[in-house]
Amino acid sequence: MLTFYRCEKCKREFNNIADTKKCENNHLKISEAHIKSHGIHKHPYEIEIVFNNGDKIIYVAEYMRF
Repeated sequence: MLTFYRCEKCKREFNNIADTKKCENNHLKISEAHIKSHGIHKHPYEIEIVFNNGDKIIYVAEYMRF
C-alpha cells in the first residue's frame, strides 16, 4: 500500500509528511489588504495585497476586465 500526503494549500502530493509540511510553510500568507479603487459597484474593483515576504500585488476584479 502506498501512502501520500497532500499540501493543504496547493494539493500537491508527497510521499512523506516532512516535504508536505515544508510545502505548506512555503506558501505566502497575506499580511495586509487595502482597497485601491472603488467604483459605482458595492464591491471594490482593485485591492492591494501585501504578503509576509513584503511583495505587493494589485488584484483587479474579473468583472472590470475588458
